[in-house]
Amino acid sequence: VDNFGRLGDQPTHPELLDHLAAQFIAEGWSFKKLIRELVTTRAYQLASEPTAAARDHDAANDYLSHFRIRRLEAEAIRDTLLAVSGRLDTTQFGPPVGTGDRARRSIYMGIRRNNLSPFLEIFDAPKPFTTLGRRDATNVPAQSLALLNDPFVIEAAKSWAEQLLRQTPQADAAARIQLLFETAFARPASADELAKSRAYLTALGASADASDPRMWQDFIQSLFNLKEFIYVR
Repeated sequence: VDNFGRLGDQPTHPELLDHLAAQFIAEGWSFKKLIRELVTTRAYQLASEPTAAARDHDAANDYLSHFRIRRLEAEAIRDTLLAVSGRLDTTQFGPPVGTGDRARRSIYMGIRRNNLSPFLEIFDAPKPFTTLGRRDATNVPAQSLALLNDPFVIEAAKSWAEQLLRQTPQADAAARIQLLFETAFARPASADELAKSRAYLTALGASADASDPRMWQDFIQSLFNLKEFIYVR
């Protein structure tokens, strides 16, 4: 996206680019309207699992036959951790906040070159030293280690575990697991996932149905480390 010269790749859909450019100008150069136009299209809302015909004729997805799986951006990962743990401060507007303000949305975090967020950097947040046309989306061990050991993540898991036990004082492990899966992944746990989750909880404590905050905190951190938590399908 940074090379529009002869050495750059040719656009795969030039007519679509021309149409979007013309509409962008006609709509008063409004990015909001452009983004709304993109995300409400059929192509954007397709499932990521290709059909048999798509596998045969468009395996590389050049013709946008299915949704391209993508990882959440660094700021979205941070905000998701805050949201599921019930700690997200949804206050709008106001001055920028420092990296130590752990509850505000990432969009309100001030950018200071000598005090960047290590957590956001691990997930490829761009450094404010050069321009960047497209963000990287790496998959490196440091990211899993951060989701296991970063104090911010541990704090989120602890808060979510405490919230879970407050919300479900009489529930058994199966009900709690289903609630966690629905919150984290917007879907119920499968029978196999439920069985493995119960076995994991039993290994952590005397009983999977126990109301031990530390046991549930550890289980929640295992959910944070599933690829499904930080990838959009």
